[in-house]
Amino acid sequence: MTRFQEEEQLLTQLRQAFGAGGRGYSAQFDWPSGVVILSRGQFRGIWRSKDGAYSFTPGGYGTATYSAMSAQEAVRFTLEHVCKDARQKSPSI
Repeated sequence: MTRFQEEEQLLTQLRQAFGAGGRGYSAQFDWPSGVVILSRGQFRGIWRSKDGAYSFTPGGYGTATYSAMSAQEAVRFTLEHVCKDARQKSPSI
């Protein structure tokens, strides 16, 4: 699978996981950068794919802080950590 296809697969799974309500979260494809995670329009981080693995770089960081071996693991991390962190930092979420 190409990097484009891997990131497209991740984008689809993230959008399904966020669901219709999405709790204010969205995922956008920003080729060639990667899959961007937004919280109410605010940049939360970006997923990049390489050789079947995914790396996440949070907003404000210059390097990745987490690696996932599958799109499913990347989605799980996003829901459990990225979304959770945003809720803890903002009383409006």
